[in-house]
Amino acid sequence: MAGASVRSTGGQVDGLTMALIDSAYDKQKNVRDAICSALYDLGLKQPKLVLSSCASYLTKHGKLPKEHRILLLRTMAKIIKETIDKVPTDLAKELVHLGSNEIARSQEVVPDWQGAASNFLTALGFQFGDLVMMELLQHFSPTQTPHFFIIQTVGSLATQNVYSVVPHLKDLMGRMLPMMGAARQDNIRWVFASTIARFCESIIEYLANIEKAPKKNIKKEDFAGEVFSAYGVIFGAWSQTKELKLQLAIVEAVGYMAHLFETERLSAELGKIVNGYLAMYKRHPDHYFITLGMCQVLSASVADGSKILDPFIDVIMGTVHPLVCAPVNMSHSQSVKTHNELLRCVAVMATGFSDRIISFLFGKLDSSSERLRMGTLEIIRHIVNSCDDCMENKKSLIIGGLKNTLHEPSNKVKKMLAQTIIAMAHHNYLAQEGGHLMVEFIVRQCAMDDSELPMKGEKPDPEHVTNKQLRMMCNNVLHLMTTTVDCTEDVLYPYLLECIVPVQYTNSMSTVCSNLAIIAAKKRKAESEEYDLDYEVLVNIPKPAALISRLFVMAGQPHPRARGMPVLQLLQSMGPQLHEDISQLFDTVIPRLIAYLQDSEDNDKPWNQKSWEDLLLKLLSKTLDEVMDEEWISALGQEMGLHLNLYGHLPDEKNFLYKCIGVVMRKSTNKQFIADHLNLIFSTVKHTSQVEREGCAIALGFCAASHLDMAIEKLEFVTRNDMIRKSTGILGLMKDKSEADVERIKSTVMLCYGYVTLFAPIDLITSRVEVNILRCINPHFANVRDTGVKQNLIRTVELIGKALHPDHLKNKDFVFSKRADLLGHMQSYIKAEPLTTMLRHETVALATDACATLIKLEPRLSEADEFELIRICTDALFRLPSVVTAEKPREKEKGGADLSQAALQESEQLMEKSLVCLKRLLCQLLLKDVTAEGLQRIYKHLEPFITSARSHERLRSIDVCVSTLEFFYEKLEVPADSNAAQFFNLPSILARFGPRCSDESLPVRQFAVQGIKCTLKIAGLYDGQSKSEKDDIVEALDILKERSLAQEPNALFAMVNDCSKVLAKKVPSVQLSEFVFILLDGLIDPDAQSSSGTCVVLNSLMRQRGGELSTEVEKFVKSVHERLGRIVVPQTRTGTLRSLRTFAGHHLIAVLTTLLEFPLPYDPSIVSCWQTLAGDKQLTKMMFEHVLDLLTNSLPYKERAERGAAPVFLPAPGPMAATCALTEIFRTDETEEVVQSMFHRLFSQVILRIGCATVIRKPEQGKNAAAVSDPAKDAVACLRELLVRTELSEVVATMDEAFAFNMLGGFDFPQGITILGRALCLSAPKYVGQVVTSLTGSLSSLYEQHRVVTCSFFAELINQKCLGDMTLVEMQMNSLLGRLIDQSHIVRMLCIRGLGNVSELGSDQVHKYSTTILSAMMSGMDDRDDPMDLITLESMSGLSKIISQIEEGHVRAILINIALRIRPCFEKPKPEVRAAAFTLFGKLSKFGDGPSRAPFLEQIHNNFISLLMHMNEGDMSVVTSCKEALREVGPLLGSEAVNEMFQRHLIPGGSLHYGEFMNDLARLLITDFNDKISFYAMGCVTFFKSMWPPIKANAAMFVGFLLGNLPMERRKQMSKEHICGALILLLRDPAPEVRIAAASASSLLFEF
Repeated sequence: MAGASVRSTGGQVDGLTMALIDSAYDKQKNVRDAICSALYDLGLKQPKLVLSSCASYLTKHGKLPKEHRILLLRTMAKIIKETIDKVPTDLAKELVHLGSNEIARSQEVVPDWQGAASNFLTALGFQFGDLVMMELLQHFSPTQTPHFFIIQTVGSLATQNVYSVVPHLKDLMGRMLPMMGAARQDNIRWVFASTIARFCESIIEYLANIEKAPKKNIKKEDFAGEVFSAYGVIFGAWSQTKELKLQLAIVEAVGYMAHLFETERLSAELGKIVNGYLAMYKRHPDHYFITLGMCQVLSASVADGSKILDPFIDVIMGTVHPLVCAPVNMSHSQSVKTHNELLRCVAVMATGFSDRIISFLFGKLDSSSERLRMGTLEIIRHIVNSCDDCMENKKSLIIGGLKNTLHEPSNKVKKMLAQTIIAMAHHNYLAQEGGHLMVEFIVRQCAMDDSELPMKGEKPDPEHVTNKQLRMMCNNVLHLMTTTVDCTEDVLYPYLLECIVPVQYTNSMSTVCSNLAIIAAKKRKAESEEYDLDYEVLVNIPKPAALISRLFVMAGQPHPRARGMPVLQLLQSMGPQLHEDISQLFDTVIPRLIAYLQDSEDNDKPWNQKSWEDLLLKLLSKTLDEVMDEEWISALGQEMGLHLNLYGHLPDEKNFLYKCIGVVMRKSTNKQFIADHLNLIFSTVKHTSQVEREGCAIALGFCAASHLDMAIEKLEFVTRNDMIRKSTGILGLMKDKSEADVERIKSTVMLCYGYVTLFAPIDLITSRVEVNILRCINPHFANVRDTGVKQNLIRTVELIGKALHPDHLKNKDFVFSKRADLLGHMQSYIKAEPLTTMLRHETVALATDACATLIKLEPRLSEADEFELIRICTDALFRLPSVVTAEKPREKEKGGADLSQAALQESEQLMEKSLVCLKRLLCQLLLKDVTAEGLQRIYKHLEPFITSARSHERLRSIDVCVSTLEFFYEKLEVPADSNAAQFFNLPSILARFGPRCSDESLPVRQFAVQGIKCTLKIAGLYDGQSKSEKDDIVEALDILKERSLAQEPNALFAMVNDCSKVLAKKVPSVQLSEFVFILLDGLIDPDAQSSSGTCVVLNSLMRQRGGELSTEVEKFVKSVHERLGRIVVPQTRTGTLRSLRTFAGHHLIAVLTTLLEFPLPYDPSIVSCWQTLAGDKQLTKMMFEHVLDLLTNSLPYKERAERGAAPVFLPAPGPMAATCALTEIFRTDETEEVVQSMFHRLFSQVILRIGCATVIRKPEQGKNAAAVSDPAKDAVACLRELLVRTELSEVVATMDEAFAFNMLGGFDFPQGITILGRALCLSAPKYVGQVVTSLTGSLSSLYEQHRVVTCSFFAELINQKCLGDMTLVEMQMNSLLGRLIDQSHIVRMLCIRGLGNVSELGSDQVHKYSTTILSAMMSGMDDRDDPMDLITLESMSGLSKIISQIEEGHVRAILINIALRIRPCFEKPKPEVRAAAFTLFGKLSKFGDGPSRAPFLEQIHNNFISLLMHMNEGDMSVVTSCKEALREVGPLLGSEAVNEMFQRHLIPGGSLHYGEFMNDLARLLITDFNDKISFYAMGCVTFFKSMWPPIKANAAMFVGFLLGNLPMERRKQMSKEHICGALILLLRDPAPEVRIAAASASSLLFEF
């Protein structure tokens, strides 16, 4: 492009632009982005310059890397999109030509490069569409095919600028058609096809919005010829290509072209198009674009009712149908869109060919492929929902066609069918004939069992539908049909009644009844004629007796699938349809039953099945009474008998049905009916099921209430005929029953005898029990091997005992002579159970209950029999292992379920039940002898288990014991005038319950407190109190029981402490010693919390009643000391030591001497002893005096000479022991008052000890590392504890925040002392004077560490003004001046620091010492014996502080000298030096407003750029110093705006956006310091050579801000060429951040 020229501005921006263009292809991506962004910013301001420069650069550099060209083209496109209206036509022509040439430069296709050029042209085409079209048309010559991207650009331009391009399309397509015919390469064919598609799309859009078009005379017919010709090439010649991408382009193009065909041509070509599309489905994996094109073609084919598609329906469906049925990847949007488009294709065809489509789909429902059936149903559902108008007369046809799918085995297909049915319901399909079958299908799925076999195969099916998922869905479907689809109400009622009785619908009972109840209640309330049922006409509906029988049994078990309330609601709503006489009864009773169920769901009480069944049986009984018709009663009973076969696998329901039959037999007087149903019951009961067995037995019991003889005769008949094994067959070698069968029948018969005895008339049973009942069951007690027989024999014994109880018989004189025999059988059964495994069945519980029932009968058991009975029962339960640890999981079901876990839960429930039975037994025994002796006979069996190491034994035993005590108290009667014996059980019971009050087990704690209360109440009765009298102390234990729920230890032991107070007041003196020494056993209780609780009780006793144990002192002390070494629980140790302190109050001297002799570090017991003894305030001061004397008069360490090396300092035992002792004493709260009074002495000695401890070598570790004590750590710990104890929390916090305690433990301890001195002055000024007095003598100490400590402390005290005590300050200053010649380098540095701190004392003191101090500071800056610059830094810091206090006259002569001496420090590598230098320069500004103003202002301008540059560097201390210095020099600059900006934005610690700040500052500097701008700019240029990249970047940025904001008239004063040249050099800097900053700065110079 020889004619391309740069629209130059003549300024420096031309060179900058070219430099940016030349650097655009940087090796770093972020730099490339920054340069492109800079070019873009320049382009927005100078579009002609940048665009023409880029064009010229691209033209001149033909061999430029493609990536570089791409960046420039993309940047140009972005600029054009924003500034298209500013681009002149002549430049636009050049740019269009450039873009065209960039595309055509290489015949090869380079997508990134030529694609960028294409986008560039497209952007130009938005404004210059005609220019672009004219340029592109030149490439469409008859002799040569245009470049790939030329063609693509034309297509993109067509959619970008429809109104400009469409008028040219007829001509353009005319040129393209010959080229298309000659195209041989697939990529060229693809771009032609894609471009034709864009042309057709733009034509369609143009015609759709013709009213907005500039040329309104354009019609579809204008393009029909060219489009059809293009179709001939694209679809005719190219459709056989194997290139998939080209095939998709063809499909898309044909789809759009079909809308522009004439009808006749479309009809002629439709077959080819359809076949071509269908063939594409087989060749191409991505069907989305094919389906879009197909849908376009189908839409065009059925438009205006056209039937041209008729011959192709079958072939299209044959291809589309399997695609719809294919799995859809729901996580892949393209897959979902393709699926939806396929469904739309079918819907489009269905609008004109519904019969053909439906016929085809029904044929596919018989397929063996699950996937095909699912897809077919989905299509039908889609058609039902989307084609309602055209399907109106096809509803019956669809219902009929779906009948064959109702027995589909696949859950996935069922789910799809259910979704189809609910869609049909909404469109009133179910009202057609056969609609009931659809409802029945839904009901059948609602009855599905949730369990299912595990999926086969290695990989699970992600679309798998579980039975539960399908069932829940169908539940919702039926509910929606009932409540939201009005047209289905008559479909559901009364049809759903047919689903009540059949057994296959049992699991759907909740759903069916719920929906039926809604409809029936609605019709009943509206008094609808449709509510009344004619059972003679509606022959398929169950009769009332069948409904009542079925619904009562279902209500008997209300919880399975929550069917209780729906069943009851249906019973109530259908009441008038069942029998006219029971409607009122149901309306009255059933709401109460429903409320009962709702209450049981709302509260946490366990469900009582027996109570619920009793309520229903009572309702049944009242129902029979209301009807009072023997024929109706018999009919109901007959129906119930017929229903027994419905519950073969539902034992609970069958159990209740047996009871219902029993109630009917009790009400019936028909002997034949009773005999038949007794036979029916025994012939249908499963003797293997205990649940059915109990139902059978209770039914016989109900029958016996009215027909005793018939019941007994039936049992005797069964015993004679069914409980023996009869021989059959040849020679009698075959048996009709197995031995197991006989045992099971025996179990049933035995239980029946029990219930017959219980329910039999009381006037008959006493004469029959031994003759007719025991005679039959006695032979079966011995040698019982079957557990079921044994348990039912036990149940029978208990039932017999209940039946023969005097309260039941109303006869107290009756004596049961066979009781002893039955008791013996029960005990033998209990002993036979193993003690090494967990409970597996309820034999023990049943036998225990049976014993409890039998001992209620007279006469009373002997003492020996009672002992044996208690021993057997307690051992059988207490000694069993814990349920949790009894057995490890061993067995698993085939499906993987853990059987042992279920067994463990069952065993735990069995144990709870067994314990309840044991309580009943013990209470029944105690009832026979309500005395202390009677209680002791029981308690002695329980006591060993209460103190057991096994928590489960403690819990079981204490639970039983407390229940027994409460029963004893309730039944105990002590005559007021009798000399009753003392309650001798008291000490033992209370001493064992005391530790249990803090047991780790919450239930044990509660039982313990409850037991203590009950025991004390019993003791009160023995002391003469009546039960009506309330002892407030004892009653307060109820509050303690509530507090025992606490899990937090402090709250728990506070409760125990209060409980111990009660015990201390209530234990009699004569029983105190026995109580205490039994209680001591609790100190070593295996339960940690219990041992701690023992200490609490023991401490309370020692405090309140220790004086009563004067004769037991030695024994007590030895017992406690011996246990200290064995106690591992901290709380227990603490409590024990407190008991020792209370006891050892009179022996402190000997204890103190002994404690100091223990080796270091102190073991936990000795530490606890120190702290415990220090808790006595009367002894604390004596302890301090003794320890301070030891520290003062002992050598701080032992010095040992080393040959050829420095001496080694070793620890001295005395000071170390004293330090550790002080530490432990300080940790005691009670020492606070004494510590405060002696703080100055303690503090001084401790910090001096710290100084010496830092040089002491820690003893070498031996085999036992814990035996070594670290002197430094011990001393620092001592100081911390001293500060804490003096309540100097602010001092401690300050030290912690500065990590000063860590400093004190190492060689940096002077800094730690400095922080300590500051904190002490600020937080505890009252101690400072006394501490100084105590420390002054240490300045002349022989130990260097003492001098260092004192100098550090004094230096900081001067800094804190010594609380205004100038005499004290002067003394310290003189002391520090005297140490300036100290041999220690550290001491000299600390002295300089202290002298510098004189600045804090006020101007008078500063002026007084200014000459000396300034001299010391200046000489300190020149100290050559300072390799780490510590003295230099301290001197500059001191100068900064001193300068702020003196007058200008003191420094006038040296002011500029100081400024010049610190300037080199600005660029020092060490950040601390730079920060100190900037700070000092800021402080010098104080003298800049006097006689030295002019020279100092010059220094400010000289250093101004340095301050600004370093304000954004890596070290925050330097940044802060620069900010502060700028704020200080700001007022001297003479610009209020600049100063205000500094004061507002340069806030210490505040965040600053550096770029924005510098930009705003540049504007102000240009306004107020116009004459300095060039100086500043050149100063920035000097920083372009800085060693730090951030500083170079800052300089480049600031130059850009200065020059970018400079007014036009002032720019001539600048050295623009030098500055811009330097910026251009920075674009090649090694640091990326510098190149980025240079590019950003260049973008600001758009007017230079």
